[in-house]
Amino acid sequence: MADFIQITLECNGNKLQFGMNESRQKLEFGITAISGLEASELEISTTDNALVDGSTLDGKRIKSRPVHIEATLRDDTNNRENRQRIIKFFNPKYTGKLTANHSGTERNIEYELEGWTFVAKANIYNRLAIAVDLICPDPFLKNMDNFGRNMADFTPLFAFPWCVLKKKVYNTPDPYKGLTLAGHTSGYRTLNKNVLLMNDGDVPCGLQIKFIAARGPVLNPKILHQGTGQFIRVKVHLQKGDTLLIDTSDRNQIIELNGVNSYQKIDRLSEPFKLEVGENYLEYDADENYTNLDVMLYYTPLYLGV
Repeated sequence: MADFIQITLECNGNKLQFGMNESRQKLEFGITAISGLEASELEISTTDNALVDGSTLDGKRIKSRPVHIEATLRDDTNNRENRQRIIKFFNPKYTGKLTANHSGTERNIEYELEGWTFVAKANIYNRLAIAVDLICPDPFLKNMDNFGRNMADFTPLFAFPWCVLKKKVYNTPDPYKGLTLAGHTSGYRTLNKNVLLMNDGDVPCGLQIKFIAARGPVLNPKILHQGTGQFIRVKVHLQKGDTLLIDTSDRNQIIELNGVNSYQKIDRLSEPFKLEVGENYLEYDADENYTNLDVMLYYTPLYLGV
């Protein structure tokens, strides 16, 4: 596959496309300059040492990601209509989403509009050109997919169509037609409480856990990261049909029972954990009736650049 770059900006139900797609089809804007997608700025905090050389590292963090795009509209007709369409698109009141596809690697990130302008041309009848500055408060690019897994899922045994009959009925054109199906097993529920999740991102990512009391009451559900020993346990008595939602993302840490904030019910020894880069073995449990649970896990890997 030949190298290409495709940028899509989406905001308030509208869309602008830049560069070319994987079929080498030129999109509405040709890109003349772009920066900020490969990396974000790093801030390092240090303290000078009084009696020894150098300094002591206090901490480091990845700063908000600035993205700069310069592009020219390929269509040189209907400049008035195109001009108004572009002005309407870049509305600073709305949060937008940038999707970047670089030679088949596709990521997305939310952005705020920091500023934009039409690039001045010597001839006002030339194609419209723009320069856009975006700022991404959350600097990490996200995988296009949100991965999900039910730890207490069913394991299939047979594929359909498939049937088992009690007996034949002779002296008919079709001896099997019209018979009631006998009882059969098409799958079984997995009672293994462990699961392996792969994080192929560049940094640890948050995890969303949904405990559902699908088959009856459950007391104090818990989930453990076997690699780090960190766990989250919520002191709550779930009744059949209740849903307990836990989100460990830095920007959205929540514990909700049926949509109501229940963070105060967390076990004080709990430590909301993230999925480390690579393999993550998780285990779920409960003080009583863990077999009544469905445990849904969702996560989106994060990347430093594209």
